[in-house]
This record gives sequence, C-alpha cells and structure tokens, in this order.
Amino acid sequence: MVETAPQTAPDRQADLKMEDLTLPEVAATVATHLKQQGVEVVVVGGSAITAHVPDVYTSMDIDFAVTAGIDRRKISGALLDLGFKERGRVFASPETLYTLDFVADTPYIDQRAISEYVELRTSAGTFRVYRLEDAIADRIAAFVHWSDSESLDVAERAVAATKERTSWELIEAALSAIETLDADATARMELARSRLRVAAEG
Repeated sequence: MVETAPQTAPDRQADLKMEDLTLPEVAATVATHLKQQGVEVVVVGGSAITAHVPDVYTSMDIDFAVTAGIDRRKISGALLDLGFKERGRVFASPETLYTLDFVADTPYIDQRAISEYVELRTSAGTFRVYRLEDAIADRIAAFVHWSDSESLDVAERAVAATKERTSWELIEAALSAIETLDADATARMELARSRLRVAAEG
C-alpha cells in the first residue's frame, strides 16, 4: 500500500546534474531508474528521516530495502547507468556525496515487517519511504536496542518539527510494536516515550 504525501520540494529543472540533487531527489532518481528495470525499492533507516524532515537530520547514506526484483547483478548494472559503482557494500558516484546501501529485502522495524509506505514527490520523480511515524519508531528501536543516543535525539527533533502533521497516537502505535526484552531496554523505551511526548506537545 502506498499513501501519497505532499510534494517535498519546489519545482526544479528536470535536467539538474546529479551533483546538484538533494537526498530526496537522488532517491527519486535511483528509485525511478530501478523501477524501469523491474526493481522496486523503499527508503528506510536514517535516510527516511532526512526524506521527511531534511532540516532535522542529514544522512549521507541512502538506505534502500528492495521489495520486488531483488537481483544484485541487475541492481549493479542499473546503478552503473547512473554513474554509481560498487565500493565495498555501498554504491558511490563521483558526481554526488550520497552513497547508496541496499540493506534488506523486506523492510523491518524491530520485529515488525513494514508494508505501508508514503510516496514522496520531487522534481526528479517519486520514491517510496517509511511513513513518518515509522521512520521515528525506527530511530527509537536503534536507541532501545543499541543505546544509540543520537537516534533518540534525531527522533525527538523530528517529532518537534512535524507535530503539526502527525499525531502522538500514530507515533505511539508505531512505538508499541518495538519489543523490550530486558529491564535496560524497557527503561530506554520509557525515556524515549517521555521525551517524544514532550516534543509532540511542546
């Protein structure tokens, strides 16, 4: 299922060079080209936060999950058309600072498979990405399980920046699916809920 979100950037020239593109525009360029080759992707991880609220967090690595047509050789060939070559586990191009990482087939947040996304529109095309509340929950999962304090900070800032277009109920529903298997994880989740609620109501 795909929900349509408002356009994320003002209209720009369709023939901009890769070096001039924002993260959402690079993601749209890549997603559109891969789709033409039978490969469908979703932007996940920290780059999903950047896609929704670029002023909150800037990821230089675009994480994709491949939801259809997963074939590393086909993906490599398609990305080469755009100037991206394999460099270890990521794909890089001399024309942009953004690298591409294909991290999964089915997108998961904690133990929950994600099947609903939003489609964001840019001047370079459209791409699918986690819903905002799921992108926030993904950062909280990183904090709960790995004690990644930066992820909590990013989630908190994202909630504060978007409180006019999301709701605490949606965020809470996404958070409730994150498992807390020990006392430390439970304490971190309680802290995260407290800080996000303050950000949502502030």
